[in-house]
Amino acid sequence: MEELKKKYTPYTESERMSYIREYLSTSETKYQFAKRTGICRRLLILWLDKYHINDKVMSTEQPSLRKDSDESLNELEKELAALRAENRKLQRALQEESLRHEA
Repeated sequence: MEELKKKYTPYTESERMSYIREYLSTSETKYQFAKRTGICRRLLILWLDKYHINDKVMSTEQPSLRKDSDESLNELEKELAALRAENRKLQRALQEESLRHEA
């Protein structure tokens, strides 16, 4: 029985970039794109990594996550400042009360 082997197809750099551009311009998943074009999904992942290109899903989610984290960080900083001010106020009140109690 013959053993089926997949034929290795070398892609030029321009072909790789063309596939990457096409993938990034569609709304398809890597799986859908690979199935439609006939290239291996893993190969697409390797090319994205090799050329340091963020995947389209990651690049669309990151700014919103960053914005949310920036807003929550600002809220936490405001809350921390308010709590520190309240803490100083309570420490002064405690000191004054201690002095009155000693006298």
